[in-house]
Amino acid sequence: MTSTASLFACRPADVTLERVRDLVAIGQPESLTLEYKEKYTAKIQTSVAAMANSYGGLILVGVTERNVDDRIIGVPEDTIVQIVNGCHQMLEPPWVPEIIPVPLPETDGRMILVVRVDPAKATRPLLIQGAAPIRLHGRNAVADRAGLIRLINETAPQALPAGLRLPPADLDTPSADFLVRTGMCVPVDASATWRPLSERGVQAFADALNNSPLHHALFRWCASIGEGGMNPFHRSGFNRARKVRLLWQGGSDGASAYPLEAVARIDLPDAYGATVSHLQVTVEVLARFRHAFGRAAPLPVARLHELIDALAAALVDDGVTEALAALAGVDPLVMPQPLSLDFLSRTDMPDLLAGNGLASVPNAGTSRGANLLADPGVDQRDPAERRTLVDSWLQQISLDAGLLGMEKVLVGFGQVRSGVGMSRWQVGQAPVQVARRVCSSRTTW
Repeated sequence: MTSTASLFACRPADVTLERVRDLVAIGQPESLTLEYKEKYTAKIQTSVAAMANSYGGLILVGVTERNVDDRIIGVPEDTIVQIVNGCHQMLEPPWVPEIIPVPLPETDGRMILVVRVDPAKATRPLLIQGAAPIRLHGRNAVADRAGLIRLINETAPQALPAGLRLPPADLDTPSADFLVRTGMCVPVDASATWRPLSERGVQAFADALNNSPLHHALFRWCASIGEGGMNPFHRSGFNRARKVRLLWQGGSDGASAYPLEAVARIDLPDAYGATVSHLQVTVEVLARFRHAFGRAAPLPVARLHELIDALAAALVDDGVTEALAALAGVDPLVMPQPLSLDFLSRTDMPDLLAGNGLASVPNAGTSRGANLLADPGVDQRDPAERRTLVDSWLQQISLDAGLLGMEKVLVGFGQVRSGVGMSRWQVGQAPVQVARRVCSSRTTW
C-alpha cells in the first residue's frame, strides 16, 4: 500500500511510477502533507517553505488536481532547474528540497517530479519576502508573530528515552523474563504547549488502546496462561499534568505480581508556554511467564512475533492515532509511525528462545537485547509491510545473539499464518474487554 508517508520516507530508488500511480489512484485530496501541481509555478517555492515550516510533505509536480481520467500528465525535464533556481532565489536562507524525477514512458521526455520536503533538513524558519509560510489543510498561510517566534526558538525532537532496564526483583515482585518497547515522537501544535494533557483526552487514549491490536494480543496471551484476571489500560503510578502512565495487567491468579504487564507513557516534557515541538509516546510490555509456570519454558517465536506486531499495529491504529493527535492538537494526517524497537531479556537470548529450532554459533558470544530502528520506508499500517519489518527485527535479534535458523522458523510461521497449518497458540480475535475478567484454558506461553 502506497501512502503519502511511505512515499515520503522510502529510498529514492523505490520512488517508482507504479507507486506514484497508486497514491494518485487513492484520490486523496490536497492536505497538510500533500499537494499537486500540474506545471511549474512560483507557488511551488511557497509550498516548499510552508511544508518545511510545518510538518513536511510531498509536492507531486506533473499531476493535476482536476477530475480527469488520467491525472498524471508530466512536466518537461527543465522544470527541475526552475524549481531549484526558484528555491535559491526566493527562499531565505536558500534551501532546496529533495527532487526525484520519475520518467513517464512513451512520452517526449516528460516526467513526474516527486518533491520531498523534510522539515528536519531545512533551516527553519524558511522565509519568503520576510514572511514565514505555513501549511494548513490543502493551502498555505503565513505564520503570525507568535508562530514565527516558535519556529525560531524550537528545539529538535528528542529520541525515545535511553537506558532501558528490567525492573529489579524483590520479595513481592519476581524477575521479568523480557521487556519489549516501541514508541514515537508526536508533533505538538502551539496551542497544546499551554495546556495540560486533558483527562478526557487521556481517557480517550486509554479507551483506544483497549480497542487496539495490542489489547487483543495481550488478552489472547493472558487467556493461555490460566485462571488469572485482567485489568485493561488505566491510570496507574506517576501521573501529572504533562505526564501520563497507563497500565495493563493480565494473567494473575491472586499472586503478588501479574505475569503480563503493559505500560503506555505520554511525556510533554517542557514547562507551560515553552516551545515544545514534540511529545514522547512509548508503549512497553513486560513478561514474567517463567515465574508463572515455575520452570524455564521457552518463548515461542510465533508468540513473540505476534506481540511485536501488535505493539507496532497499536500505534498506527486509527483510534489510537486520533486520540494522540487530539492530545497534541494536530491533524491525524501528520502522525508519525513507531521509530524503533527495544528488546531486553533477563537471560541470554539463546536460553530465552531455546526450543524453537534455532542453533547457536560456537564461540559467537551472545546478547540480552537489541535496539532496532524501523525502516522509514515501511508503511506500518499495512499488515504485509509491517510483518516484513517484524521479521527483519527478529532476524536481527537472533543473529546478534549468535543464533542461526530464524529465517527458516519465520518461513514456517508464515505458512501457519497463511493457513497451511494451525498451532494451538493461534486463537480467534478476542472481543474488546473494558473490565476485569477471568482468563482460562492454561496451555503454554
